[in-house]
Amino acid sequence: MKAVVYYGPGDVRVEERPYPSATDNNLIAKVEACAICGTDLKIATIGNPRCHPPRVIGHEMVGFIEHVGKSVEGFAVGERMTLATTVACNACSICDRGLQNMCPNAKPISYDFDGAFAGWIAIPPQALAGGNVIKVPEGIPVEAAVLSEPISCVLNAQILAGLIDGDTVLIVGGGPLGALHAEVAKTLGAAKVMIIQRSEPRLSMLRKLDGVQVIDGVNEDVSVIVRNATGGAGADRVIVCAPSRIAMEQSIDYVRKGGTISLFASLPKGSANISFDSRLLHYNELHVVGASDSRPEHVQQAVDLMKGGRLTLDKIVTHTLPLTDFDKGLELMKQKACLKVLVLPGE
Repeated sequence: MKAVVYYGPGDVRVEERPYPSATDNNLIAKVEACAICGTDLKIATIGNPRCHPPRVIGHEMVGFIEHVGKSVEGFAVGERMTLATTVACNACSICDRGLQNMCPNAKPISYDFDGAFAGWIAIPPQALAGGNVIKVPEGIPVEAAVLSEPISCVLNAQILAGLIDGDTVLIVGGGPLGALHAEVAKTLGAAKVMIIQRSEPRLSMLRKLDGVQVIDGVNEDVSVIVRNATGGAGADRVIVCAPSRIAMEQSIDYVRKGGTISLFASLPKGSANISFDSRLLHYNELHVVGASDSRPEHVQQAVDLMKGGRLTLDKIVTHTLPLTDFDKGLELMKQKACLKVLVLPGE
């Protein structure tokens, strides 16, 4: 089978790999689709010390089960599935607190186990034991089902930020995850959703989203627009999806008293310090929260949101490519000329 294999920073190859080994205690799934993530872009360009080469990468996937080990219960050949991709140890003090997404002993899919930019993927026993395999109904379109994992990360962040019905939500950064935040916030009951983006063609792509106010961060006065949209109060929740120190620091100017800032994006190691006016934090009783990754229950919630078409995602996947054109997908992401790029193994 063809697969995308990471050998080191700047060295990712589409090559032939053997079909995964079937065992008594694993699953094998035929990959229907896998989306390119920002993490995949980082691995392919600058590498990641947690990714152990040679490794098949890719984790935002949906597929059909083709093998069920005789020791595996609860699954059947032909069922559709996706993954919560952080495989926790479920034995440490962090896991005991229900925070498997922050497990210090975690072994993620596409880091420690081969991923889904391939014709088939083996689901290891550890993932089965942790409940990481989530069934996906046939009626959910592939363009939605493949986004179950990134949507689960969005849900984790919005839950931590305390989003409730009627909120005004401002998203800073209109990349793929920013767009998903906008769609999820609407589905969870936000009354008004705004998103800041600084460049084309993403500005034009975002303007196709229904019920989302798109702000040009270069040519428009963001503070004035946010104040006018909120009666001068500021947004209830500000979610920073841009990996930018300036964007994070400016977020405090857009949030209302008693509101919440969610730092969803991360900054590079060694240059991640940011500054806030502590008086604003203090007197305005602001909440600043982080959000990293997700857990199996969030992936299940994502799938549940998609049932019946509750979550609209048809405008998020902007490009679909065969696996052999993986490099073209990376280039689209580097140029910020896409939202989500879907890769089809075609085997």
